[in-house]
Amino acid sequence: MNNGDDSAHYLSKGFKVIAVEANPILVHRARLRFQAEIRSGKMVIEPLGICEHPGRAPFWINDERDVFSSFDRMRASRGGTHCHSVDVDCVSFDTLLKKHGVPYYLKLDVEGVEPHCLTSLQSFGLPRYVSVEAESLEYLLLLWQLGYRQFKIVDQMRHNSRFPDFTNDNAFSRLAKRVCSYVDRFKNRATRVAFPRGCSGPFGEDITRSWQTLEEVAYNWLHLHFGYHNRGTLSAASWYDFHAKAACTSIDTHRGADLGNDMSYLTSSVSCQS
Repeated sequence: MNNGDDSAHYLSKGFKVIAVEANPILVHRARLRFQAEIRSGKMVIEPLGICEHPGRAPFWINDERDVFSSFDRMRASRGGTHCHSVDVDCVSFDTLLKKHGVPYYLKLDVEGVEPHCLTSLQSFGLPRYVSVEAESLEYLLLLWQLGYRQFKIVDQMRHNSRFPDFTNDNAFSRLAKRVCSYVDRFKNRATRVAFPRGCSGPFGEDITRSWQTLEEVAYNWLHLHFGYHNRGTLSAASWYDFHAKAACTSIDTHRGADLGNDMSYLTSSVSCQS
C-alpha cells in the first residue's frame, strides 16, 4: 500500500481495496486517511509482511525513502540511505489469497518477494490484470509461465505526460525524449497531477498503449538492461512496470481490490485463468 495514493485511485474507480503494508507508521496514517472507506467495507488494510515463511521477522524501514523498505536490509539501505528495523507479523501470499480470493488486479512492488507472490498464483487462478516492477526479466517469464500472453511495459514517470513516446532510434528522437522527461519530472514535482509522484498509475485498459507479445516487451527491456540506448523506447532515466492481461474464462459475483509494501490487490466481478 505504501502511502495509499494508489489505493485512493482504485477506490475512486469503484473497486474494493485490500491493502497490505508492513510499515506500522504507514498503516497508522492510512487508517486515518481512509477511515470512511474502512468503515464502509470498501477498504481492508492488512498490517502484515509477505514472506515465504510465516511468523515474525525484522522489516527494514528506509528512513529517507519508505518505498525502499524491505525484509532485505541491503535493498532497504540502497544508495547508502539509513534504515532501521521493526519486527512485524508475516504471512505467505497464499494465506491472503485464501482469505480474500483471487483479485481482479494485483499490483506487486514488494522489494524482492515478487517471485513468491507470482508462483503462489499457480494454485488459485490468475488475476485478470497484474503488474510488477520491471527489475528482472524473471518476473516477465514467470508471468508467461503462469499463462499470461498479453503484456505492456509502462514508464512510471509518464502517467501524467501528454508527450508522444519517442523512440531511441536516432539522435533527434533521443534528444526529444530527454527534454520531455525533464518537463514531465518538473510537472510531477511542481504541479497538481492526476497521479502523484511514485504512483503506479492506471492499469488494464486504462493504459493507452497496445498490448504486446512477450518477445516485444522482452526486446525493449533487454536493450535498456544491457545499455543499448539507441534502440527500443525505454529511457535509462526512468523506471518501469511489467503489466500482464489474462484471458477471461468465467464470471463470478465477487468484486474487490489491493496488496502490499507496495502491493495492490483488486477483486472484481471477473475471474480469469489461462
